[in-house]
Amino acid sequence: MTAIKRKIERFVALHLDGAPPNINKSKFVHDPLWGTIEIYGHECSILDTPLLQRLRQIHQTGFVYATYPSATHTRFEHTVGVMHIAGRIAGTLRKRHPEDVSEKTQQRVRLAALLHDVGHSAFSHTSEELYGTRRDLSKLLQTGGEFEGKGAGEVLSYLVVTSDAFRNFFAQIRKYYEIEVEIDDFAPLILGRADPKNQYEADIISGPVDADKLDYFPRDGRSAGIELTVDIERLLHCLSIESEVKDSKQYRRMVVRRGGYNAIQQLLFARATLFASVYHHHKVRACDCMVKAVFEYFGDKGLKFKKNAVHGGTALESAADFLLLTDQDFFNEAYSHKKSDTAHQLIHDLLYRRLLKRALIITRNTVQDFNDDNQRAGYAQFYNLKENATELRRLAEKIRKRAQFSIDKYQVWVDIPRDPSFKKAGEAKVNLSSGDGRPRLVELEKVIPISQWVDTYQHFYAQSFLFGPPDIQIRAKLARAAIEILREDFGLELNRDAIAHDLQDRVN
Repeated sequence: MTAIKRKIERFVALHLDGAPPNINKSKFVHDPLWGTIEIYGHECSILDTPLLQRLRQIHQTGFVYATYPSATHTRFEHTVGVMHIAGRIAGTLRKRHPEDVSEKTQQRVRLAALLHDVGHSAFSHTSEELYGTRRDLSKLLQTGGEFEGKGAGEVLSYLVVTSDAFRNFFAQIRKYYEIEVEIDDFAPLILGRADPKNQYEADIISGPVDADKLDYFPRDGRSAGIELTVDIERLLHCLSIESEVKDSKQYRRMVVRRGGYNAIQQLLFARATLFASVYHHHKVRACDCMVKAVFEYFGDKGLKFKKNAVHGGTALESAADFLLLTDQDFFNEAYSHKKSDTAHQLIHDLLYRRLLKRALIITRNTVQDFNDDNQRAGYAQFYNLKENATELRRLAEKIRKRAQFSIDKYQVWVDIPRDPSFKKAGEAKVNLSSGDGRPRLVELEKVIPISQWVDTYQHFYAQSFLFGPPDIQIRAKLARAAIEILREDFGLELNRDAIAHDLQDRVN
C-alpha cells in the first residue's frame, strides 16, 4: 500500500469512528433548488457519518461569499442535490430504456453522486489547486499515472470510497439494508469510468452533461443572486442511450437528442457567466491568493496545522493530509498563534475581509496592440504561466524586489485564473436523427461553435491580476515594477486601462 493510501485509510477510519451504521428509514429534506428530496435509509446511514457531515464545514464555492454574501452554501447540500439529480437522470433513462437501466443502476449512480465530493478539503477548489501539486498525488495524475487526466478532488474521493475502512463500513450497510450494489460497481463512476456497456452510468456522474453540473450551475448562480436560465426539465426529457464504437469497443453512452440543443447552449452560457462574474471575480481571486499565502507561509516556516495537546499536527506534505482540514479548521488555526505572529495575521485578514487589492489587470484588451504579432505572442507566453505555479511565484517575487518596498512576499501575487473548460461539453454526444430510426451521433462541437465560446471568453472575460497590499503607495510601486518587467520579459506593452483605477494618477 502506498503512503497516500495509508494516510487515507487512517483518515477514513477516524471519520467512521469504528461504529456500526445508524439504521434509518427514508428521510425527506426540502431543498431550495429541487424541492422535496427523498433520501433512502442506506444513504442516510452514510450521510450521518462524520465522513459526510464534515462537508457541512466546507463552502461549496470557497470564498465567493466574501463578495456575494449569500453564497454560503456548502458541499453537503450540493452533494444531496447531485444525488437527487443523478437519480432523476437514471429514472428518465430507465423509462426510455428499461432493458438497460434497472433499479440497481439508480442505486449505483445515487451512491456515486453521494460520495463524489467526499475527498474535498478546505474551501473546495481553492485547496484543490494546492494538494493536486503534492508529489504523492501529482505522480498519480501525471501522464502514464494511474489517474491520468482526472481531477485531484475526484481522485481523493475515489481513494476514500475504495479504502478498506470504507469497504468494511459499506459491508455493514449492505447487510442491514439488503442492497446488492458493491463498491466496485459505483466507485469508478466518480472518475467517469465504467464497463463500456454501462458507460452511460459514468456519464451521469462525470460526463459532459452530468448531475454535478446540473446542480452546481443553478445552485451557485442562485446563491450569488444570478438567476441562470437552464431548462433542466427539457434536457432530462431529451436524454437517451445509444451505442457507439470506439477503439474497436462498443460503448453505450448517454446522448442528447435534437430537442435538447437549446438547453445545452444554456448550460454553456451559465458556465461562462459563473466563471466571469463569480468564480473569477477579482475579490474572490484575491481571497484565493491569500489562502495560498497561508499555506505557503506554513510550509516555509515548517509549521503544522491543528497542532495541540492531543494532536501532533499536520504538515500538509501529502495530498491526503488536506483531508483533515475544513474551513473551520483553517480559521481556528489563527488562535494557535499570537496576534503578532504572521500566521495569525494572514488568517485573520481573510476572516475579517482585509483583502489584497489589484495593482494591474492584464487582459487581451489591456495590451497596447493585441493585433501585433509580437504582442500577441508575448501575451500568450505570459498567459501560459497559469500552468506553472512555481514560475508565477517567481514572477511575483521579481516584481516585489523591483518595487523596492519593505513588504513580505506573502502580500504580492500574480494570479492567472484558468479558463473554464468547454472541452468536455464539446465532447457530448448528440443525436442528429429527427425520427425513431438509426441514430446519427456527432460531437456537440460539430453542432454548436464551442471554439467561438472559448475565444469569446478569452477575449472579453479572461483577466489576470497583480495583487498587493491595500496601501496605494505600495501598489503603485508594484504596478510600475510589473509594467517594466512584463515589457522586459514578455515584450508586453500595457495601456492605461491595465492600471487599477485608484492608481492611475500615480503610475506614469
